[in-house]
Amino acid sequence: MDVELSQLRSNADNLSQCLHALLQRIEQLEGSQGASTSENGPAAVPAAVDNVKRSESESSSGKVGKRKNKKNKAANGSAGTANATTPIVTITSSSTAKEDPQSDVQVSQSETISVDPETGMKKRTVVTERVLTTKTYHAVPARGAEAILVQAQAQSSKTEAESVRSPTKTSLNGGSGHLLAPAYQARMITAHSDQLSHIKWDYISGELMITKVDKESAHIFRPGDTISEVNGKPLSNADDLLKMKGTLKLKLIPAGIYSGPSLFYRINEDYCGEKDSERPTPWMAIDLKKGDVVQVMSEDAKWMQARKVNDLSRVGYIPAHLSMERVGMMSPYGRRVLVLLGAPGVGRRTIKSLLLRDNPEHFATVVPYTSRVPRPGEQEGRDYYFATKEDLLEKIRSGDMIEWGELDGQLYGTSAETVRRVVRSGRVCVLDCAPQALSYLYNGEFMPYVVAITPPSVDEFLQMNRLREHSKSEDKIRSTSEQSVALLNSEHAKRFDLVLVNRNNDVTFRRCVPSDLQFLITFRLIDALDHLKNETQWVPESWLC
Repeated sequence: MDVELSQLRSNADNLSQCLHALLQRIEQLEGSQGASTSENGPAAVPAAVDNVKRSESESSSGKVGKRKNKKNKAANGSAGTANATTPIVTITSSSTAKEDPQSDVQVSQSETISVDPETGMKKRTVVTERVLTTKTYHAVPARGAEAILVQAQAQSSKTEAESVRSPTKTSLNGGSGHLLAPAYQARMITAHSDQLSHIKWDYISGELMITKVDKESAHIFRPGDTISEVNGKPLSNADDLLKMKGTLKLKLIPAGIYSGPSLFYRINEDYCGEKDSERPTPWMAIDLKKGDVVQVMSEDAKWMQARKVNDLSRVGYIPAHLSMERVGMMSPYGRRVLVLLGAPGVGRRTIKSLLLRDNPEHFATVVPYTSRVPRPGEQEGRDYYFATKEDLLEKIRSGDMIEWGELDGQLYGTSAETVRRVVRSGRVCVLDCAPQALSYLYNGEFMPYVVAITPPSVDEFLQMNRLREHSKSEDKIRSTSEQSVALLNSEHAKRFDLVLVNRNNDVTFRRCVPSDLQFLITFRLIDALDHLKNETQWVPESWLC
């Protein structure tokens, strides 16, 4: 869009300049014609007046010719008939010249004289054309200049006339979606041919990629590099590389993420390679944070050689026993279920209500089941699905219930079929459930986006509680904080996609802050969900099978 607008503005400016120059030239020509009239007399009269005089003169001569023709017809009728069918005689002459050798204006004049044999009337037509030649200049990318020059030479070979070339859409990075293409990260190294025995490579996507490096050569080579040139010449195959002896100059380029092995893991704990004394070599140290995704180039029983997917230049050894989960890459699109987890009293139900109230076209929730009898005003399918205890027990045994519990001797629970019903409606199903429900939902069918809602620090949480109209006891506040900490440190934490700290969910507290802040955490959640549609997601590989 921006490129097209700039081109249109440039063309409009050029057209405006052309029109301005044309008007100036017309004024100059009109001035020169006026001067010629005063100096040379009637021979240089303006064209309009000259045409009128010629028409009057030719009309008078035509009348004389017509009277003579009538006399000829009276004497020689047959001859007059023959002349009436004779075609009009036309004489044409033309000339082209420049008024000034350095001028961009070219004048072309053509004169036509026609004679009607029947009437003897002569008609003279003079056509004068003035052609203004303009030049249009466009800025083109430096790397695109060569391609445009070749295109211009091809066009000039077909025609001798000057052609106007439009700028082509040339990417500064060769069409890559990143600001710096992998070629800009290329590096030249010098290695002896014997050192090639310390690396392993494989042909992947037509490129010779290094997949494993022994510790003897870890200071030179990196897994994930492709060998593109040897001694300044492109490398065609691995056999040519093995035949070379002596000192070699190699050009190495990090391979794209799609060109490497399709083996990805999400790290579930922090790891600092610099502090790992058991690392096989001081080279190839890598630091990882919980949630980082790595691409594994090679592995054995103890170590993996991998690189970070968001920084392909960061390559190193990773312990094979490190807590991680194998994941696969999927096309960007929204998840099917939004799971809100949190300790009691943290505000997840309030957040759920805000989502459902303000975005009913995007979010929906399920109607739970219960074995108790309907209360006054409750409706089937709106408040609950009412069923007998035996029916609910059968659903539990058949594996249809995501979660369930018992209160006052009655069963309550959520059916998987109700979740499927919401998903089929094209909306995200919002669930505020217990962490244990993830064992049922965390699969390729439901593809949940798991959000943990936590309170702020204990001191801040206590201060917020004092601002409430109906404050809770300090023991309950501390209990909520302790349960939140336990949730973040539980085995379920590795499945959290987002952790939100809720500081402003209480209605009374919202009166003490700007009104926009009451929806702040909801906006953060919606913003995170919107990013799912525009960014690459990393999900368990089993979800994609």
